[in-house]
This record gives sequence, structure tokens and C-alpha cells, in this order.
Amino acid sequence: MTNGYVYVASLNKDYYRAAKMSAESLKDFYPEANITLFTHEEWVTDEDYLIFNNIVTKDVPANNRAKLWALSQTPYDLTMYLDCDTMIEHEDISTIFNYIGNHDIIFTKNRPYNAKITKLNDTEEMIYHCGVFLYKKTSEIKRLMDNWYKEYLIQIDPEYCLDPYPEKVRPWDTFTMWWLLNKTSFKDSINVGEFPLPDARWNFCMGQRPDELENNEVIVRHYTLSRVFNSNEYYIQT
Repeated sequence: MTNGYVYVASLNKDYYRAAKMSAESLKDFYPEANITLFTHEEWVTDEDYLIFNNIVTKDVPANNRAKLWALSQTPYDLTMYLDCDTMIEHEDISTIFNYIGNHDIIFTKNRPYNAKITKLNDTEEMIYHCGVFLYKKTSEIKRLMDNWYKEYLIQIDPEYCLDPYPEKVRPWDTFTMWWLLNKTSFKDSINVGEFPLPDARWNFCMGQRPDELENNEVIVRHYTLSRVFNSNEYYIQT
């Protein structure tokens, strides 16, 4: 069984720069890590192959949610997906693959006090954060990931009716995943789990309260890209 980490950097070159920085921090704490980058060929340099074991450029879409296209194409049996705007800060990053158990996919939880939207109505809420997660390579997970991308493209069409859900969920792929796992057949076919507690260690987002760590050290720190990079250099697909 192969384990590895996946980054996806598309459209805005700052994501590519951030992915390199994150992957370097991952190698600092886990030198043997297998890391794949999905990105545009025009951005890749020879030195990138010193950081990434595998770089995929063929057909990568110029889309700010290109990750949804790439996830089903992971080369690993167990994949930890990491948003580009993350930094690894602890050697425990190497242990994450031990926690998948019987689950098909595991997530960290959203913090309502630190998210633009989690609550959809009085009874429904987007519990899981979709910027860091671990998943198995199975036929059903591949189907889930393919549907995530397909349904997201439908969702962002302004003509698509979101009713009864609020308009502000339209740009969020978190809502697409919530919909798939709660309103479709994936509800019964995908075994969803959560990262080991305290899960804040595995995805400590800017703005989260330090007490969420329960006196443990951060493993994955999740920052806001625009606060570190701001080149506005975009890939133009020809």
C-alpha cells in the first residue's frame, strides 16, 4: 500500500509558490514523504523535482477548484490532501495514515465561530472542513471525487437554483461535499470519519482559538494565502 500527500496549484501562481513552501515544510518533518503536485506545466522548474516525487500537468484545469478535478487521480492508496496555504510544523504528520481505520475518508471539523458559513438552516450544518482530509483510493471514493467536481461546476452556475439553501453557499466546495454526503446515495456508501482529537492539531486555521489544541502542538497550520502572497499572477489557458 502506498501513502502520500497531494497538493493542487492552479490558476493563481501564488498557490504554486505556497504549495512548494508547504511541501518543503513537510519534507523538513518527514523527509521520506511521497508528495504529488498537480499544476500547470509552464510553472514547473527542475528544482521542483527535488521537492515533489511526482508532478502532474496534463489537462490540469485553470480553475480555482482544480483540486476537485485532481483528487480522483491520486497515485496513492491512501492520500492526505493539503491545501496549498498550509505549513507543516510537527513530525506527527507522518502518522496520519494510521488513523483511517475502516473509514473511506476522514475530515477535521469546521469551527462556526471561525467560518464564513457553516449553518444552512435550523437543522442542517456543514460540519466538515474540506481543506485538509485523508481518503482511500477505492472505486466509490473515485466516484465521489468525480461527482464533487461535476456537481461543483453545476453549483457555481448563477442559473442553478440553490433553494432552499442560502445563495452565499454557491462558491463553496464544502457545500458540494456536504450535499453529496447527506443528500445522495453517498450518504450510505461512504464511511466518513474524523481526525484524531484534538483535531485542531491537524488543521489549525488562522483565527482559531489556541485552547482548541488542548495543550498540544500544531501539526498543520492553515493560513490565508493573500496574507502571505499577493502577486496576482494568473495562468492563462490557451
